[in-house]
Amino acid sequence: MKTKHLPVAAGLAAAGFLLSTAAFAAEPSVALVLGVKGSPFYQALACGAQAKAKELGLALTVSAPDQFAADSQIPVVNAVAATKPAVAVVVPTDAQALVAPLKQLAGLGTRIVTVDQTVRDNSFVETQIVTDNEQGGKQAADAMNTLLGGKGKVLVITQPPGSAAQDARTTGFEEELKKYAGLDYLGPQYQSDDPQKAAEIVTSTLSAHPDLAGIFSTNDQGAIGALTGLRQAGALGKVKVVAYDAASAEVAAFKNGSIQALIAQNPKVEGEVAMQTALTLTKGGHLDKTTLTEIVTIKAGDTATADKYEYKGDCM
Repeated sequence: MKTKHLPVAAGLAAAGFLLSTAAFAAEPSVALVLGVKGSPFYQALACGAQAKAKELGLALTVSAPDQFAADSQIPVVNAVAATKPAVAVVVPTDAQALVAPLKQLAGLGTRIVTVDQTVRDNSFVETQIVTDNEQGGKQAADAMNTLLGGKGKVLVITQPPGSAAQDARTTGFEEELKKYAGLDYLGPQYQSDDPQKAAEIVTSTLSAHPDLAGIFSTNDQGAIGALTGLRQAGALGKVKVVAYDAASAEVAAFKNGSIQALIAQNPKVEGEVAMQTALTLTKGGHLDKTTLTEIVTIKAGDTATADKYEYKGDCM
């Protein structure tokens, strides 16, 4: 997909987001730059941010790139810089490539907060709002071991290296997997937020390893694609799936037994925390360098918890 750069309002309309902006000079201006358009996680995060910004009296704009990639996001960050917001809350799509544009934005006087993802050099970042992604990966490995009864071949489907959160999820999974001698780790394969690629990874892996027992996907797009691949191979339900996130499609698959465990965050709360953080900064307050939000393992049959954590981007 070619990168398309839209004005903030047009970009929001294309992404299906509602603006919570009131152009009053008295309202501190806050820019939220999401990781990618169309993601249930980021839509839910935006909804939480919009509601909280309205409550707190912040003038919020929301924008997002067409792809979860640095070359798509950097022009969006540069467009935000031109508006000189008091605070910019950004989901950095690449831990290294976003350092320079965010540092440049900070040099213009904008206070920088990162959310969901981090950057390698955070010296100019006021706080990073994250879940403990490495711990989430460990929880996924524990869930996988339980599902497989301690035996079987396991595959990870994730993003190419560079996404701090998903790198950490993979690392946590791999580290925890070392505790379980009966699990045969086939390593990670990369899908670049492309469900079709994830489906192809699954079908080709099953061709080489027909006894594949488990798949851990580090995000919703990989999980959705993995299910397609399993369906195409006639292995749906036979291969156990542990998936990060709780997008609506994942929750539906969890309820029908296609996904056996979910590692869920709470993006709505992350959005709310981001706006509370922005308000604190505009009032001259100080913050801890890291702000952690919750992460939970949802096991088979626990539909109530799945409903509670489902990522909803309808701003209801």
